[in-house]
Amino acid sequence: MKKNGKAERKSAISLAEARVGSIFYVHSIEGNAVECHRLRELGFCEKAEVVKIAHGAMTVCLVCGSKLGLNKWLAKRIFVTAAKKDSAL
Repeated sequence: MKKNGKAERKSAISLAEARVGSIFYVHSIEGNAVECHRLRELGFCEKAEVVKIAHGAMTVCLVCGSKLGLNKWLAKRIFVTAAKKDSAL
């Protein structure tokens, strides 16, 4: 079971590195407890579906039916895995 978790973590990339127009699932969030709690309140819970809409000064994504903009620092703390139903917007 641990091997699967490690392999899955290796396949996770940060939201900042994720491709625009793709669908992802939140794998994990790194950071202090307050930051992680706030990101989860915004909808970035483990296994939540996230669509990355734009990347630039802000990473814009769709999560829980809302568009959210994150700065690069926060986007690097959210790790995602590609959804199998990945498709371009």
